[in-house]
Amino acid sequence: MRRVPPGDVAVVFGSGLSVVPDGAAVEEEVSYEELGWPATEVAGHPNRLLAIGWTLASGRRLRALLAFGRPHLYEGWERAELERPVRDLAAAGVPALVATNAAGSLGPGIAAGTALVVTELIDLQRAPRDRAPVLRVAADTEAARLAAALAPALPAGTGRYVAVPGPQYETPAEAAWLRSLGEVVGMSTAPEVACALALGLPVCAVSLVVNVSGASLDHAEVVAAAGRVAGGLARGLGPLVDAFLSGRTSPAASRSGDRESGEGESSDEESP
Repeated sequence: MRRVPPGDVAVVFGSGLSVVPDGAAVEEEVSYEELGWPATEVAGHPNRLLAIGWTLASGRRLRALLAFGRPHLYEGWERAELERPVRDLAAAGVPALVATNAAGSLGPGIAAGTALVVTELIDLQRAPRDRAPVLRVAADTEAARLAAALAPALPAGTGRYVAVPGPQYETPAEAAWLRSLGEVVGMSTAPEVACALALGLPVCAVSLVVNVSGASLDHAEVVAAAGRVAGGLARGLGPLVDAFLSGRTSPAASRSGDRESGEGESSDEESP
């Protein structure tokens, strides 16, 4: 079994988004199988961990770990299994995590090709409760600062991400209901973010909007649309990571900012 290589930051890529960012060179590549990580059979997820040497535009030199792909709850994995990569990264001393995903727009004015830095994650993948579990990921002001770093490469804003179990896409009626909860919707990211928050690992979540929720589509269309924004992500990831690492605050500090969330942390998670 291979150990997780050392790194200054880890980035998890969503469907069709796996890119080596501008200014980076691949130094090492390891399969998820070698690491003992769960692997997905969903298209657009290569199941590889890359270690890269990366010189950012600011001159900051770092080593980053790029997780190309993620498995999903709807494939039959337990949340504890989906949590393992984050736990392994934290155990290896990786001090910060960026989680990206391909998402559907829930609101007018949020077009395909838009990036949203997540302020709150509404986790509908968990067992039903009297209210939707809400994870505070970033204070509004911090999310806006990170969105500004992304904006030269991609239209960027901030918003709430609703995580649903999948694998089916939302009907128009479901999309209308989800619109009351957030700005974008997807089928991933919740286990990683919940685990990172529980571990005290600083985390930034970014949704890349690739479709309008409630419209008819299939996964091949999602992957193709993600490929069209991947170039912008390759250009914008460096400034985003630079801003994230430069202004990094603890999850608790982020959650105390701006406005109250339903549930600030994941200490009562059933091993996501």
